[in-house]
Order: sequence, then C-alpha cells, then structure tokens
Amino acid sequence: MKNCFYAKPDQTYEEHLEAVYTAWKDVIISKEAMIRRLAEKYDFDVERFLKGSLLTVVFHDIGKLIKPFQSMMRAKREGKNFNYKKNYRHELISFPFILFSFSILNKKAYYSNIPIEALAVAGHHRSLDTDLTSFNREKVRMDDVPLINWERVEYAVDLARYIFKREGWEFPIIPRELLKINGFKELSKVLNHYMPKLIKTEKHERIRVLYFLMKGILHYADWHGSGKANVNYKISSSLDVITKKVRERCQKKGISFKKFRDFQRKVAEQSGHVIAIAPTGSGKTEASILWAINNSKEMGGAKIIYLLPTMATANSMWLRLCEFFGEENVGLTHSSANLFLNNEVEENIEGLELSRNLLFDRNFMRPVTVATVDQLLNSGFNIGYWVLKEINASNAVIILDEIHAYDGWTLGLIVSTIKQFSNYGSRFLIMSATMSENLINLFKIKLPGTNIIKDTELLRAKRSKYFIKEIIIQEDKKEIREAVIKGFKVLVVVNTVEQCQKLAKDFEDLNPLCLHSRFILKHRKEIEERIEKVNFVIATQIVEVSLDIDFDWLFTECAPPDAIVQRAGRVNRYRDYNRDSRVYIYKSSKISEKIYNPINDWELLERSFNEFKKNTGEIREEQLLEIVENVYKEHPFEEREGFKEAQEQYLLSQKNRMIILDNPINADELEITRKSKYESISVIPYSFYDQVVNIKPQERKWYEVKIPYWYFSYNKKFINGILFCDMFYDNKLGVILEQNENSAIIL
Repeated sequence: MKNCFYAKPDQTYEEHLEAVYTAWKDVIISKEAMIRRLAEKYDFDVERFLKGSLLTVVFHDIGKLIKPFQSMMRAKREGKNFNYKKNYRHELISFPFILFSFSILNKKAYYSNIPIEALAVAGHHRSLDTDLTSFNREKVRMDDVPLINWERVEYAVDLARYIFKREGWEFPIIPRELLKINGFKELSKVLNHYMPKLIKTEKHERIRVLYFLMKGILHYADWHGSGKANVNYKISSSLDVITKKVRERCQKKGISFKKFRDFQRKVAEQSGHVIAIAPTGSGKTEASILWAINNSKEMGGAKIIYLLPTMATANSMWLRLCEFFGEENVGLTHSSANLFLNNEVEENIEGLELSRNLLFDRNFMRPVTVATVDQLLNSGFNIGYWVLKEINASNAVIILDEIHAYDGWTLGLIVSTIKQFSNYGSRFLIMSATMSENLINLFKIKLPGTNIIKDTELLRAKRSKYFIKEIIIQEDKKEIREAVIKGFKVLVVVNTVEQCQKLAKDFEDLNPLCLHSRFILKHRKEIEERIEKVNFVIATQIVEVSLDIDFDWLFTECAPPDAIVQRAGRVNRYRDYNRDSRVYIYKSSKISEKIYNPINDWELLERSFNEFKKNTGEIREEQLLEIVENVYKEHPFEEREGFKEAQEQYLLSQKNRMIILDNPINADELEITRKSKYESISVIPYSFYDQVVNIKPQERKWYEVKIPYWYFSYNKKFINGILFCDMFYDNKLGVILEQNENSAIIL
C-alpha cells in the first residue's frame, strides 16, 4: 500500500505524513521555550498539548484518502485535466476523526472544552467562519458526501499509531461509526450550536492562545513538510558579526566608527521592554538590533520583528538588515513587498519556491521580519493567516520604530496590540526622536517595568541654526534659489502635493528632484534611489520617516513640532559641527490645517509656529523635545480622534468572531489599520495603457498610484478588466490633478 495514495502530486500520503512529522519535531524544539512559558501562564499541560498537536499532524490529511481526491492526484501526476467540482474538501472528511480523538484525549487529560485540534484541522487550508463560507460547494452537496473506505482509514490509523508510538504515546482506538458522520454538518453544529456556549466557560485569552499555538504549529509543519524545506527559525548572528557589519557600513559612508556609543550600549544591555528616545542619526537602528539579539537569546531563540510606518521605510530597512543577517534570514512584508523583492533578489527562484518564500515572509516565519506595522495590527481582526502571525509574534522581540508617526486610530490599535502580545511574553522596543511625556507614560502603563533610555549626549548637542520667517514659503523663493546656486545641498518640504509640484515647476531650471506620494510606484522607487545623490529636493512630509538622507539647508512649511523635528533630522545628519546647516520654518498654508488636525485642534500649527519663534538660533536637540512637549501638553494622545474607538474595535472584532474564527472577507469598514477622512483609490494612469495592457496583473502594480476618490469617480476608465483613470501624468512631477481643495489632502 506504500505508494497507492498521494497527498501531493510529488508526495505519497505516507511520505507527506513523515515529512510533516519531521518538520513538527523541529518546530516543537524551536518553540519549546514559548510553549512552556504560555503553558505556565494559561494553565495547560504541555504533554497534553503536544499530543493534541501531533494528533492534528497525523490526521490532518486523512480526508485525502477519498476517491475524488485520489483521482485528482492521479490526473495531476499524469498531466491531465480534472473537474474540480467533483472534488470534496478533505478537511471536512478529516474533521470527525479529529473531533473523536480530541474527546478521548480530553477524557485522559482535560485542557479545554473547545475542540481546538478539530477546529485547527478544519481551517488549516480555508478560512473558518460560522457561515462556512469557504465550503459553499460542500454546502450545496450537503448529503452527497464521498465515503472513505474503512481499509484506507485503517491504513491511516496504522501510520498515525506508529508516529505516536515513536513519541512514547498511545493512539486512540478509532471506531467504524465515524464513517457515518457528515463532517460538514458536524462542523456547522460545533460552530453554531456549541461554540457560543463553550466560549463562555473559559477565558477568551486562553482560548486564543491554545488555538494559535495548535493551528500555527500545524501550518508550520504542513508547509515545511509539503515544500520539503528545513525549519529556519532563529538567527545565529553574534554581536561580533553585527559590530563588523556596522564598521563596514560606516566605512562605505565615510563615517568614523571605533565602538558603539554609550546610548547604543545602554539599549543593548536592557533585558525586557525599552523606550528609546534619541535624535535622528544617533544609531537607533544599530542599538535596536543589539537589543534584539540579546533579548532573543534570553527568550530561547525568539524571532526579531521590525515594524515601520511606511512601505518605503520598510524596504530600506530590509536592505539594511539583510547586510546584518543575510538575505535568506530576513523577510519583508507589506502590500507591495513581492514587487520590491522580485526586483531586488537576483537569484532565479522558480514558481513554488518563490510562492512559499512570499508566504513565509507575510506571516513572520523568517528568523527576522521587516514589515509595516499594519501587518501585525491586522492579526487582531483575524485577517488572513493571523494564527501564524500571532504564534510568531508571541515568541518575538518586536521593534516599533518612528512611533510618533501614527494618528489616533492606528495608535489605538498599536496600544491594544502591545497589550495583547506583551501578555503572551513578547518584548518591545519602542523608538522615536520625538516622544512627549504623555506618550511615554502611555506605553509605560501598557508595558510595566519598561526601561527608558535617552541619548543624553546627543540631546544636549546642537547641529543646526533655526530661522523663523513670518511669510509663506512661496514668498521666499529667492532665498531658496540663492542657497542652491551657492552649492548648498537643499531640502524643501511642504505640506501638500500641489505646493510641491508648483515649487518644482518654479525651480525647473535648477533641476530639483520632486518627491511625493502621487507618483506611480515604479517612479517612486526610482526617485527614492536617487534622493541621496542629488543636491536639491522638493518634497512633502513623506521624507520625514527613516530615509537615510543628509542635507545642508532645510526650508520647510510649518507643521506639528514632531514633524518639524523629523524634517530637521534630514539636515546635518551626521553632526559635522563645522558645517553651515540651517532650518528655515515658514508659516503654513490654510490647507495645512485640514491635513494636521489629528485631535480636532485647529490651533495646533499656530502653537507650533509660536513655540519655534521662541527658540531660534542654535537649538539643542533636547530643546526640540521641549517644544514638542509644550505644544502637546494640553492635548494628550488618548484624546486623539479615533484612539479609544480603535481599542474598542480591536476587542469587538475578536468577540464577534468567537475569539478564534477567521475574517474571510474583511467586510467591516472599521476593521482597517489606517483611517482617512478622504477616501482614495489606487489606479493606473491611462497614459500607461500601452505599457500595462500585456503584462502580468502583479506587474501592473508598478504603474499604480493612489489618488482622491472624488477625482477617480469623474475620470475612471475600465478597459479589459483593468482600472484606469484619465489624468495628466508627468514623469518628473507625478499626477497633476485639477485644482480642488480636497485634492491637497493626499500627501
């Protein structure tokens, strides 16, 4: 019988089971410290849990032994077509066998009323909700269920019993009566009749932990076993290796490096949660990596997850961490990560391996992952493979960089996420150049015992002279022009795309680089790659976050104080105290008040401008923090629009899905990680029709740009299944829209 049945076209059932079991053992070893930590906190027996976990492995594919599935495998192996409508979801065939076995294990060693193992298997390929949306075909065929032959069941049970015996455990006796049970009806009964009652008998957090552990380990084992891939769980880079890499990076940039600074060493030495406050260019990234390595080792080999506000900053950080840890160990995930990776990775990775790599990246399965913060936040809404994100993030050291960059809604979700994962044992490092005492205290409450490290050396230092001008920036074009002509490296930052484009036109003879969000992705990437090499850049506030750029003079429209500090951080980044570095701050335009109104505070920009007026000339970095404090002291972050509502939604989303069920379509308009008062949409400018009409759908994303929905609604074109918008596009200026007060909101 050895080669009679197939689980995959290239794996017999027995081969697949053996491969998944081997991967399971590796995963259990990798996650042992976490399993024991959570078992102690949530009061469950480790051996009972492991028996249940192995049960999901040995029985997850027993449903594949039915005739329709084997016919499908035979057709695939022979290169023939197969009518997939004749197949039947194997998870539903497997479900009764897992459910029965769970009941036997539970009698011998109870750990939950909820059949965690059975639900994990039922949803290990498709999302699981009370409507069983993913099983509509089987719902139609409610009473037309393909039977599994008892001899085949005995074959599967013998293999399962043999694997259990190798672990020193007894396998339950499986009765023939299970053949009569309709898996679809039984699963529906469990989800809609028993589950609403059962979740009231246990703590919700405990249910969630047991489920993401059980299902997450099954995913790990099944994916690695199916892909014949080794489990690559944790990094092995030492502090010496990181030190060497930092020295090499500094040499390339012409920066002197003898040893890590006191601030970096203090951060690295901390065990547990840390809040780090230091100016831009202080080496926060290196400090965070040193902290991550030390804390990962203390946790028995935890993963490293680095979260950032934007895709561009995540891409940049991925390249940087690849230098430290090796490309094969660092994953990247955000909405366009696959485009970036396909462009950056030189190796010719074929089909299935590439798909597997992207799948691993999206779910934090690499030893190190760089992501936008959204990728962790959406697990709270039970979106996608949320169990994998949770099982990995629960055994991780998590770095949250540029924490100041979020509005009230996203910050509320971040706080909820931090609370949840710190309960699981995750360790957090929260970093920013600008953190008010109110924000620091907020995180201290959520992370008891947090160590606060400030870069006192650089906070006392000066690096630029500040000038305040009681005019708008357009009225001082002569000053900007003279600075460029004199040979200074000049950065101009304004608050709207329209202002950015207008100034770029006005200075066209000086060939400025224009940067904002209204370029197609292809051009945006090209611009970001060039930005370090040019001497004159006109941009919106997208330059504020984590771009490693260095200018002499900054001319900026007034913005909130933390935004100004970030913009100023792009000037004299490496602190040459003999350098003539300047920051000019101008009055903001009226439209800026609509952009910067995060707390229904119409006087925010006026207070910011007035505070900077009090602090001109050479300003110490700590004075900049005082300005931030003074502007925000009467307006705590907890009062920002959306903050409380986001925390309520985080809890409500899980409650509505009985804690562990999936969000198959993300239909709730409140289950989003970013909110905007101005609706936007990603489209392809119609001028690129010839370039995109014959390329793959995935590659078309390089030509997408986000524009206001109001403009799209008047100018949309839908051709050959592709969404276009008729608008003027300039390769140097981006999308140029008709003037409308709403259009200025997109940055």
